[in-house]
Amino acid sequence: MFGFMAYIVPFILFFTTAFIISNKQNSAAWRKTAAVYAFLIALCSIFELIVNSYDPEKKILEFYQFSSKYKTGGGLAGGLLCKAFCPTIGIVGAYVLIIILMLICIVLITERSLFAGMKNKTSRVYENARKDASRRKEISAAKRQQRDMQRDQQKQQELKEVLDQIRAETAGVVVKPREEAAAGKRSTKASKRLGKKISGVSMDTALQNGDNTFDEIHEVIPSVPPSPAMAQIDFTIQRNDSETAAPANDSSGGITIMDSEPGNPETEIEKESSDIDFVITNNNSDDITDTEPVIDESIFDVKDEPAPTPEPVFETSPVMDPIEEEKMPDITVPKLKFPDAAPPAKVNRSSKSSPAEVQAGIQTVEQEMEITAQVVKPQYVFPSIDLLKKPKRGKNGDTDKELRETAIKLQTTLHSFGVDVTVTNVSCGPSVTRYELTPQQGVKVSRIVNLADDIKLNLAAADIRIEAPIPGKSAVGIEVPNHENSAVMLRELLESDDFKNHPSNLAFAAGKDIAGKVVVTDIAKMPHLLIAGATGSGKSVCINTIIMSILYKAKPEDVKLIMIDPKVVELSVYNGIPHLMIPVVTDPKKAAGALNWGVAEMTERYKKFADLNVRDLKGYNAKIESVADIEDENKPEKLPQVVIIVDELADLMMVAPGEVEDSICRLAQLARAAGIHLIIATQRPSVNVITGLIKANMPSRIAFSVSSGVDSRTIIDMNGAEKLLGKGDMLFYPQGYQKPARVQGAFVSDSEVGDVVEFLAQTNMSGDYNKEVEEQISKVQQAVNDSSSGGSEVDAYFTDAGKFIIEKDKASIGMLQRVFKIGFNRAARIMDQLAEAGVVGEEEGTKPRKVIMSMEEFENYIDEYI
Repeated sequence: MFGFMAYIVPFILFFTTAFIISNKQNSAAWRKTAAVYAFLIALCSIFELIVNSYDPEKKILEFYQFSSKYKTGGGLAGGLLCKAFCPTIGIVGAYVLIIILMLICIVLITERSLFAGMKNKTSRVYENARKDASRRKEISAAKRQQRDMQRDQQKQQELKEVLDQIRAETAGVVVKPREEAAAGKRSTKASKRLGKKISGVSMDTALQNGDNTFDEIHEVIPSVPPSPAMAQIDFTIQRNDSETAAPANDSSGGITIMDSEPGNPETEIEKESSDIDFVITNNNSDDITDTEPVIDESIFDVKDEPAPTPEPVFETSPVMDPIEEEKMPDITVPKLKFPDAAPPAKVNRSSKSSPAEVQAGIQTVEQEMEITAQVVKPQYVFPSIDLLKKPKRGKNGDTDKELRETAIKLQTTLHSFGVDVTVTNVSCGPSVTRYELTPQQGVKVSRIVNLADDIKLNLAAADIRIEAPIPGKSAVGIEVPNHENSAVMLRELLESDDFKNHPSNLAFAAGKDIAGKVVVTDIAKMPHLLIAGATGSGKSVCINTIIMSILYKAKPEDVKLIMIDPKVVELSVYNGIPHLMIPVVTDPKKAAGALNWGVAEMTERYKKFADLNVRDLKGYNAKIESVADIEDENKPEKLPQVVIIVDELADLMMVAPGEVEDSICRLAQLARAAGIHLIIATQRPSVNVITGLIKANMPSRIAFSVSSGVDSRTIIDMNGAEKLLGKGDMLFYPQGYQKPARVQGAFVSDSEVGDVVEFLAQTNMSGDYNKEVEEQISKVQQAVNDSSSGGSEVDAYFTDAGKFIIEKDKASIGMLQRVFKIGFNRAARIMDQLAEAGVVGEEEGTKPRKVIMSMEEFENYIDEYI
């Protein structure tokens, strides 16, 4: 029947029959079985073509007879397929068609595409190449921006040096002739200067005949006092495209400006920006021209390649004979213009230039310098996603078989206690699996909850958590830890569409819920977040996740951060990122100042909102953008959102409890509309740290693993956090949730944080810290220090109480209460201070204290110590 394949047909028949019996209701099992038998028949046809080839005269029964006699060939099954294919498409076509049929059967049996691996590898190579090209473009753009900034700073430094020279010479310039030099030397030097830019300018220049110009500038030693008319000489700063020599107007000649030595490096400016010429005019009278300095803005257009700035090198000249002032003609160096620049405006000539006018001209140049110095900040380069580690593609939670066994065991356990339930759904998360149970009619939910310890015993689980009922479902959820946990990497969340397409700048990826869905939330809608958890529960990693999400989502001009880290080691790594307003605050007393600054900034922002008649930060920035085209120096600027992150609240409450609590409460009550948001974390969520006022004004909370149910109730007003597993396992309870959701937080390592911070420090401008904020924080810190140091001083009633007790010769706390109308605690504190000072003795039970000090001794004590 099957020829040579008859030896393995019984085994195939046995296994396929068992496979069908075990998967009766599975259509895929029937499909795979049919594919196996189709593959068997195709293989028989191949054997028939190989052994006997194809004979058109051969009858169908001959296939069977040949195979039964010689135990080879393809048998009746293979012969039928050959009879069907070979007459129509030939032997070669039959081979091809049968092989294709076998490949289709293999695909149906294995449920794997033959080209899937090749496709995945090709797409992976393409994706890596695309990411590498994108990263190279980002790095190239960042380097180009750095070069532009360096050139701008270089040009500003050069212009500042020129202004310094102008200021030094505004009091007057002595112009002296110099001796003629040898013609051979002049021609030799002139050949070296061809095609060079002028990189240095000397003010001690000399006048001589137009034909007698020299290549060197020598020291000028005046032999006669300078004329008073030379005390005021006007300068006009111009730019030129070429080195045009000054024409000879008279026997006095033009100004010779020396170039640096040929061996020295020169700073090359673009063709539009050229050398600086000075116009020196002397009319042999008091009428001296005053021309304001003119600086064209195109001098700041530089080439792509930066070059070092050389120091001008000057040579000295021999002593020259003085000339008389009245013989000096007007000497003018032709003004040099840019190709596209507008001609300079005509200057009104006055009878005499006053020092005030000269100073006004210098101030004009300084103002233009300040305008030019406002370099456009480069665009923020977002860190590459390749800086974060990829998630490991391995086993994710328990297998289907383990989940099915646990569900059956759970249902059996409850049935043994008389509780009839049905497992309707199983959600396997990264670290926890939730089994949804639907109780039968008449079964109370409390009966399932009361069996928590029995369920834990039968499942052999470390701990379970029962959610009865699940919000929005008519089912009870039993959360059981997985045998093997899988980490949730931050990169996996940042690459998700939920995070990429989120419109808010303050979106952050919290983690994955029990169903494995990415949880992305908006800090601006929280609007303040309180995080609590014991050491090692994942609290600091959650803060790092929030900060990293902001770095990957928002630009520095849109979001600013203030970080307070009393532990010093957690957040200090972020120093240098462009989002920081001030360096990371590590002093707890300075932290109180940072929170007080937040209150002052909130008040100031609300005043600005009132002036523009808007309600919140979004409306304010929208109005600012609507008037962006209007040129006005006093135009208000766009305000960024501010996120204040406090890593350890308990330490701050110990150092300055009053200031910290008041500032947090005010910010939590009012700062949402002003765009200021608080993120506060603490290890000890007790009532003296998270007071009722703080908790009432911070509706969004995240609870990590805590030590007791009391701490859990303090943070989320219910039990449950004490049963968390730690290592990022959290109860996520933002504003708007009816019940907290169990989420596995994302993990980001210290090395990943360090790589991202290093990338931002290298490719973006370093953190431009706000000096005003630092000064205000320092003032508040000093006030906190003064108040804390003043706590050890004596009470205000100390002196009066001491004199009263000495006069009465009787000391009791009740007497101080009646006389000074104060409470018992304060009166007892005053009595203790008097005892420490030696005014009264120690307490003796119910008897009054003894008065030890006299009035004179007490007054001497006050003069000396108080």
